[in-house]
Amino acid sequence: MPMPVQDLRRKCGTANQETRIVGGRPTGVNQYPWLARLVYDGQFHCGASLLTRDYVLTAAHCVRRLKRNKIRVVLGDHDQFIATETTAIQRAVTAIIRHRSFDQNSYNHDIALLKLRKPVDFTKTIKPVCLPKDRSEPSGQIGTVVGWGRTSEGGTLPGIVQHVDVPILTLDQCRNMKYRASRITSNMLCAGKGKQDSCQGDSGGPLLVRKGDKHEIVGIVSWGVGCGRAGYPGVYTRVARYLPWIRANMDETCLCNK
Repeated sequence: MPMPVQDLRRKCGTANQETRIVGGRPTGVNQYPWLARLVYDGQFHCGASLLTRDYVLTAAHCVRRLKRNKIRVVLGDHDQFIATETTAIQRAVTAIIRHRSFDQNSYNHDIALLKLRKPVDFTKTIKPVCLPKDRSEPSGQIGTVVGWGRTSEGGTLPGIVQHVDVPILTLDQCRNMKYRASRITSNMLCAGKGKQDSCQGDSGGPLLVRKGDKHEIVGIVSWGVGCGRAGYPGVYTRVARYLPWIRANMDETCLCNK
């Protein structure tokens, strides 16, 4: 029986259950219903996550120097090369809200919101993700990265969205890796081990942590050296540091984190 619309509106972060395949394998169809694709000038550009009916969350570096009228946000998609598998929807963008302190050299404050021209209706295949709690610390947990990024360094972009489970490190653990310690700010999170990592094309997409039957977006794919290289875990924007910024920049919209 389909879930009543009012229940869909209230529930964030509930995945559509499929067999989980660990290690960078295809997801089930619309398994992560908040996942969005940013298309620029007709080409796949970055990942993003639906927060409300009006806004998606992505990385600031993904929207740097983009012309707003050339961006399309695609939701409810699974295989970016096949249109018949799912009913994907597209939205134009009326505002690009990039963090004012974003540093294009260090990638500090790598976070942005896009306001959709027309709100989306929540369905089984299009639902918002949950935000984490204030000052929550995800290190020590296993996170899941989801996106259409390359499945190997220098490889091709896959048609079907992929997911991989990655251990989330503490700041100290990350600073003791091969990165220069000062590069890893307290606004960042590191996650990954060996061959399991995010890669080019995953940028802007979510790092998720499961809480009961819900998923919280604890990180946004930001930067790294290579893909899956030993000593160089993926680096993510630490979403919990930006909750006041997110709330302040989403006007007249309902966050459905219940």
